[in-house]
Amino acid sequence: MRHRTGFALCFILGLLAWSCSKEPNSPSSDGSPSETDGRTDIYNDDTYLNTDNTDLNDSVIVDPPGVGKRSGLQAFSMKLIAQINPPKVSKQSVQATSVSLNGSYAYISYNMVGNPYLGAIDVVSISGSKARTVSRATFTDTDVSSVVYFNNKVYLAEATSSVMFYPPATIEVLKLTSGKLTLKGNYRGQLTSYVATCAAAENGKIYATTGNAGGLFTLTQDSLKFVAYTPLTDARWVDTDANDVVVVQGGGKLSTFDINTGSLLNTYTFTGTGIAESKSTVRVLGGKALIAAGDGGVVLMNLATGKVVGSIPRTIVSGLDPSLSVTNAVDASGQYIYISNGEAGVYVAQASQALENLSGDTPITLTVLGKLRFSNQQSVNHVAFNGSTLVIASGLGGVKVVTVTF
Repeated sequence: MRHRTGFALCFILGLLAWSCSKEPNSPSSDGSPSETDGRTDIYNDDTYLNTDNTDLNDSVIVDPPGVGKRSGLQAFSMKLIAQINPPKVSKQSVQATSVSLNGSYAYISYNMVGNPYLGAIDVVSISGSKARTVSRATFTDTDVSSVVYFNNKVYLAEATSSVMFYPPATIEVLKLTSGKLTLKGNYRGQLTSYVATCAAAENGKIYATTGNAGGLFTLTQDSLKFVAYTPLTDARWVDTDANDVVVVQGGGKLSTFDINTGSLLNTYTFTGTGIAESKSTVRVLGGKALIAAGDGGVVLMNLATGKVVGSIPRTIVSGLDPSLSVTNAVDASGQYIYISNGEAGVYVAQASQALENLSGDTPITLTVLGKLRFSNQQSVNHVAFNGSTLVIASGLGGVKVVTVTF
């Protein structure tokens, strides 16, 4: 996913600018929004939202890395149960950029490739062997880089063309009522830099990263009031656990902060994230950082010491421009790791132990099992895996929902 980034630093640390919604319109089931404020439209009609989506029951095969026949010893099975097409905003298709999983729901963000700034959020029920879009918000002036669910709200990392905000990086919150989005209480806050790249939630706080000329923001969960700011070069993604706030940066850096005091604990280096204006994610598991390191593949790091305890090299595909085959997202549960490698597709790997288990500096073997085979694989921007469901954000190809059975 391409981020809009900039180099001019504008410190707006003490003041947040808000834009609030107007009164909602009456609900409608004919394809018109159930709520609107002229910039944001909310759709909550099930039939309308699922008109272009496809229910499936297709086996997903894992082709082994390299040349050879597929092994029949795969310890799990996967079914592609749904293909969710990307929404259209102002008659233009937007691309799926990120996925946040919570319980039986997936929250999906979208932005526009190039101009203008357009975006959306989908709420998808993934209960059992079915996936249904139950709510959607579209934005006529905003790209959405990522979304995170927390306490009946979704928090959006954004860039906007609105003249009310400069620089364009913003964070926005939308409430959910009975699982559906509403404009009541919706507002946006000003951040620095040209794009907000990620938002995370923990312990009553919201954490947001912004691009080249930005850093890490700490905000209150209830009203997005400013708490703290740390400048960080090329802050790309943030994740948290009960102890740490962890930020992956361009140039092969990982910064960790104490979640209670906000103080910087360590800045570690690793090989990777060397491609400018690129996406890289981090996931905190068992005292370790699982990093999508771009041109550095997958890096597994002990957060206490900065030691790299496991890694997977970048996938190079014959005939594909190497710049289109970078590890831009990674997620894991138990021993299984799913890796988003851009146009090279989605790969699965197995760790020698469950990643949630503490392991210190003990090396962990990461073995690539192969590539997930889809009939219409598009470039992949993000993956999210909770141990039973894998959700893949495939850019303009929309979203694939896969159930995993062990």
